[in-house]
Amino acid sequence: MGQRLMIYSWGECCMGLTMNRWVGALRFTGIGFYIGGCIIAGVVLGVWLDTKVDVSPLFTLLGLGFGLFAAFFGTYRMLLSALGGGQGKRKGNS
Repeated sequence: MGQRLMIYSWGECCMGLTMNRWVGALRFTGIGFYIGGCIIAGVVLGVWLDTKVDVSPLFTLLGLGFGLFAAFFGTYRMLLSALGGGQGKRKGNS
């Protein structure tokens, strides 16, 4: 007898689902840009150091290695938080 008909607009009923998908997609896109940025920054820094010190491939390779390490380590940490893992494994949390 006292039922109310609730009419939602498209944005009210479906925007939450759509926004959640966009947030997840943008988070993983950001991780991809982070990987590329780390590798490019390491190589550019290595090439710049090679021109300053005049040692041809040494610093470029070291920069590449550092960029790869930073990319994989940062990606691991970002994926743990993005996928919800590792929340109870921090120091101090028993």
